[in-house]
Amino acid sequence: MKRLIHIELLKIKSNASFWILVSLHIGIILLVVLSGKVFLHSLSINGENISNMVDPDSIPLYQFPDIWHNITYVASFLKFILAIYMIISITSEISYDTLRQNIMNGMSRTDFIISKLFLIVWLALGSALFIFFTGLIIGIISTPDLQFHDMIKYSGFIPAYFLQLTAYLIFALLIGLLIKKTGLAMGLLFLYTLIVEPIIVFRVKTDWIKGLFPNRAINNLIHMPFGKYALREVQDYVAFKEVIIVLVYMALFIYCIYLLLKKRDL
Repeated sequence: MKRLIHIELLKIKSNASFWILVSLHIGIILLVVLSGKVFLHSLSINGENISNMVDPDSIPLYQFPDIWHNITYVASFLKFILAIYMIISITSEISYDTLRQNIMNGMSRTDFIISKLFLIVWLALGSALFIFFTGLIIGIISTPDLQFHDMIKYSGFIPAYFLQLTAYLIFALLIGLLIKKTGLAMGLLFLYTLIVEPIIVFRVKTDWIKGLFPNRAINNLIHMPFGKYALREVQDYVAFKEVIIVLVYMALFIYCIYLLLKKRDL
């Protein structure tokens, strides 16, 4: 295991695309989160209350416990940035025959999958920890009356975000391995995520069937939280059945990756 981790770390150490995309992921999350806070603060100090009825500072977007749900939901839209790297990683291994060379040097196909899964978990964990500390700092600054139970309430969205990102990156790895060409793989991933599945889901009339589609299932781990500020009912918890569906999809994706590597002539 240590050898596999060492090999994967050597691959990313001098990989410019890795550092660029990770920095972009972190930078955009910070930009989106902080710009929203600055916008609300600007409305407040300029006296431009919403419909002259609501003080923007009274909307607890960045206060405990709401910060955990809000920040993970916003961050979930940026998972495609890390998915780009996963596609670049696997397609580069194929294009430059690194995968074949690793197999020839004694690495099994299972070892290769484990090394890539380690990278995925490492990326997802790093992103989740960044979200956690960002939310913690902003929440402490923004919450007027800090209470410990408020600080930990809804914090379950952090592991939900980790699971969501892990599942999506495994899906991206599968697409990259299946298509083998970087541009085509990215195009297919975005086409399916943003157009194909949403259209299919829109045409399906039964709600529980909609939740069984892979991208929808992954996204359903963290439902949109902002409706509650307009007095609408929202799902402010991580549903156990939705976690199970995602875990099943993760197992299915990994099995498909294994079959592709096992049967494909490298």
